[in-house]
Amino acid sequence: MFSQSSEPISAFVVYKKSKNKVGKNSDTNVVPAKKDNLQTKGMKNMKINKSTNKVSGSTVKHNGIHKKSKKNKKKVVKNKIQSIAQNTNYEDEQPPFLVPMDNAVSTNLVKEEIRVKTEKLTPDGSNEDEVTSLSELDKIDPSPDGLKLFKWLIAPLNPEIFFETYWEQKVLFVGRNKETYYRQILTTERLDAIFREFPLYYTRNVDVVSYDNGVKEVHNEEGRVSAAALYDYYSNGCSIRILNAQTYDQKVHLVLATLQEYFGTMVGANVYLTPPGSQGFAPHYDDIEAFIVQLEGRKHWKLYKPMGSDVLARDSSPNLRREDIGDPFMEVTLNAGDLLYFPRGTIHEGRTDTESHSLHITLSVYQHNSYADLLEHILPDALKKAASENIEFREGLPINYLKYLGWVNNDCQSTQRIAVINKVQTLMETLINHVDVDQAADKLGRKFMYDSMPPLMKKTEAICSSKYDGDYMTDGKVFNRVEIDMDTEVRLLRYHCLRLVVEGESAKIFYNTDNSKAYHDEEEQFLNISFELIPCIKKLQNSYPEFTTVENLPVEDNVGKAQLVSDLWERGLLITNGPLSSTGDD
Repeated sequence: MFSQSSEPISAFVVYKKSKNKVGKNSDTNVVPAKKDNLQTKGMKNMKINKSTNKVSGSTVKHNGIHKKSKKNKKKVVKNKIQSIAQNTNYEDEQPPFLVPMDNAVSTNLVKEEIRVKTEKLTPDGSNEDEVTSLSELDKIDPSPDGLKLFKWLIAPLNPEIFFETYWEQKVLFVGRNKETYYRQILTTERLDAIFREFPLYYTRNVDVVSYDNGVKEVHNEEGRVSAAALYDYYSNGCSIRILNAQTYDQKVHLVLATLQEYFGTMVGANVYLTPPGSQGFAPHYDDIEAFIVQLEGRKHWKLYKPMGSDVLARDSSPNLRREDIGDPFMEVTLNAGDLLYFPRGTIHEGRTDTESHSLHITLSVYQHNSYADLLEHILPDALKKAASENIEFREGLPINYLKYLGWVNNDCQSTQRIAVINKVQTLMETLINHVDVDQAADKLGRKFMYDSMPPLMKKTEAICSSKYDGDYMTDGKVFNRVEIDMDTEVRLLRYHCLRLVVEGESAKIFYNTDNSKAYHDEEEQFLNISFELIPCIKKLQNSYPEFTTVENLPVEDNVGKAQLVSDLWERGLLITNGPLSSTGDD
């Protein structure tokens, strides 16, 4: 990790075109960067009527290794990354599928697409109008999607090497010499359409900022943003920050929803548009692991070592002065298609040159996701439990304890003071016996559900969910009434789409499928559950992503577990292994 006494830490992975490989875009030669150019429904016979209303040869080298055992460690790390790079063909690193289901597509069109797929799979060549199971189509397992996306994001570096060598420890720069690499995520053309098509407001959605001569200014007006006003600011050297682009762009939403399933924590994003020859923000550090993804143009970055306790900072800093932060340990220019990662607490600032604009998106993870955050939940609960079970915690403090405790008495060595300190230490040791890590983790999981993006479905998932299966209306009539019975196979939409939290006499399922795409724009979503049905949730999560029948859920109360499955299905938390059978129309 960063420390005041350590050498500057950085790593460089730069793609350059190979002269030995045929093809215009052959970017397979990885070389080190130069140091001077660092870059409840009604129940009937245990069946439930449903409704949809809710619903290549390369080398990699390192610069700047920990001061301790510097020579040996450098050799080991170098060899390790070389072995990964040599087994990675850059041309084979295809981008993940970033085109999610079109929400405007009709139920019948989706079903027709699935039907055509199924016809091709029918052994006797007959035309079947229904899909019997998802396994016949895609054998859908969304679990690898997050890994695939993350691998593409940091290619050619293997994720295993990334987490072992860089995560929370070092800066990573990946230069590709391929400006279109990240283009499918977002472009200025798409950004222009967002400015014109959606109601954006200053401060809530957009910030207009500038930083010049050591002074940062925010130029936000009152009310709604117009494209013309933004471009006027932009033409006068101001940077534009879009705070929640995922609300207006489905591809950005998909990136966040996919990565949050991989990391198991909230993933956020800000988009920054900077005109040539300008800077929008003062030097500062953040409380997140930052992935700077350069979409267009270029930007020059200066990185400074964290100061003392700011290593892996738990909170973001105010604006900092250059004279207080020392010299940068790394300077790097990100061109379109490049990536820069740095741990939380790393002081940074970015500026464009006079010849190019910059469009980048910062993907942020692991905000308030440390052991300290876990302990913030563990300790109060442990203390409450200890006090209820151990009378020593409830005994009164000594008479006149304020005469020998507190800041004004911190140099006092009286027997009374020492006795209290020793007593507190003994109680702290006893407190360990009342620690409940699982309960604290569930509280963090509850927060994750509230913070996170609602998941996006593939079409083959949507047709087997309450989104496109079940009731629909045409000309005032409801069609396609469906049912869930004991033989229905179900699985969770995503492992991280819900979290069971048990507190005293209460058990609740917190979930994210009804979340707004804007951060905390809706109330926290939850479903009360009886303790008798908790084993059903355990089964669904422990068997994910495999399907299980309703009958196989480990509860004897068939009516209760069928109702639970109904409730979860209606909220988009479950999908079935194929569209449900229709019971007829109204």
